[in-house]
Amino acid sequence: MQTWNWTMICLGIISIELSVFLFISLENQKLDVDFTKNSLELILTINGLFSAILVTYFFNRISWILSLKKETYDEAIEFSQKITEFRRICDKLTEFYNVWDDDDATKSLLGHGTYKHIDYYDFKMLSISDYKPSEKEIELIKNLKEDKRYKSGMSDLFLGMVSLVRNRKSRNMFKDSELYKDFQKKGIYNLEYIQRCVEVDYASRLWYWFDKDYAYINYHALSKKSKDYILNACARIDPKYKGAELNNKLMAEICDDMNEHYFKELYQLLLDLRKGLSGFNLLIFSILIASLVFGVLLPFFTYFTIDNIKLKEIFTNIIVGLNFGLLFFFITNLYGIIKREITWT
Repeated sequence: MQTWNWTMICLGIISIELSVFLFISLENQKLDVDFTKNSLELILTINGLFSAILVTYFFNRISWILSLKKETYDEAIEFSQKITEFRRICDKLTEFYNVWDDDDATKSLLGHGTYKHIDYYDFKMLSISDYKPSEKEIELIKNLKEDKRYKSGMSDLFLGMVSLVRNRKSRNMFKDSELYKDFQKKGIYNLEYIQRCVEVDYASRLWYWFDKDYAYINYHALSKKSKDYILNACARIDPKYKGAELNNKLMAEICDDMNEHYFKELYQLLLDLRKGLSGFNLLIFSILIASLVFGVLLPFFTYFTIDNIKLKEIFTNIIVGLNFGLLFFFITNLYGIIKREITWT
């Protein structure tokens, strides 16, 4: 790949030098009006055809790219739904009182009141990086850690789970519509949200507390309906969890899957969806634009709008030099372009 790039750069430099050389050569010759006219007509004819071929080829590639993007989008929908199921589990586990071992350190402390707008991302990133939320948020987090009701571990786990359920910084405390019941939706999460989850190593931090088997959650306190809801969500994430028992071991496995696979895979899929033209496609697009501008628009403008003979001659010589350089660049790179097209690994 590096050899091909350096080859293209060298050929680009040679093409520019040839364009300048040809322009100077034409300027030093005494050319008649017919040469100028015939040159422009020839360039318009050749580049009109060449541009038409490039346009067809480029839009065929765009169609192919859109097809791949559709496949990527469908995968992103699937992974987003898995994460939604995980959020539904967190929602159900943080919804009721008397489920956590100490409501004063969890639901009462963080569900409403002074600390209801603290977000787990700010809470954790403040302690592990140079990230700085607002001064007000820093003060709130400091006060939370000094609050006598706060219990490291239990409060951290609850905050992490409830932050996945709602946008804690929003004044609207209602949970997202996709968390109601168990409908399957076709939307995808935005890149910024998933990026924050990956950046803070979200699911891995939740996994730690479940893996250590701390008795923070009283699963037996949940109603049968709530347990079935959670277990059905687990089975929709992966059929291997069908028939599993709701306990810390199951939650640890779910969190580990989320951390090692679903969040990271979705993050990469969203990055792929956000990509525009790059690499080879950008090269083809650049050649197409250059062909249209210097091979069609500029000759057309010169041919029909410039009446001054000397000025038209200068413009024609520039156009001839540019088009020769572009044609040389394209022909000498043609092998590399074809090789890039048919070699996928």
